[in-house]
Amino acid sequence: MPEADELLDDEDKKKEQATAQKRWPATVILALPFMLLFVPLYKAARERVNWKAALAMVATFEVIMCCAELFSVSRGHWVWNPNRTLGVLFFGIPIEEPLLYYWFPPLFVVVLMHAFQGVFEKRKAGAAK
Repeated sequence: MPEADELLDDEDKKKEQATAQKRWPATVILALPFMLLFVPLYKAARERVNWKAALAMVATFEVIMCCAELFSVSRGHWVWNPNRTLGVLFFGIPIEEPLLYYWFPPLFVVVLMHAFQGVFEKRKAGAAK
């Protein structure tokens, strides 16, 4: 007579292992250092950033990424460990994705670019004196 483990396929074994893990929202916790780094960058760049353009960029990115992610999830290309997310789903996508990972990376890059631009302009002005 085969044992219970022998009767499980690989997908069932993965699900069993996932439920045996301790629950902690890794997706949010691992993004926290970037959020903390964003504060001084925002203060350095807030006057240089065109916020209307940044909002348009974020909205465009949200729509495109949400469609791409919905497609990927429906085809089984993209999966999450439910013990590493907050657990709330938005059309089958963990809520952290549209609320954190769609808007934050492009906005972070724009703010970082403008913060460095300010530093380089000050350095250039200091060298010209």
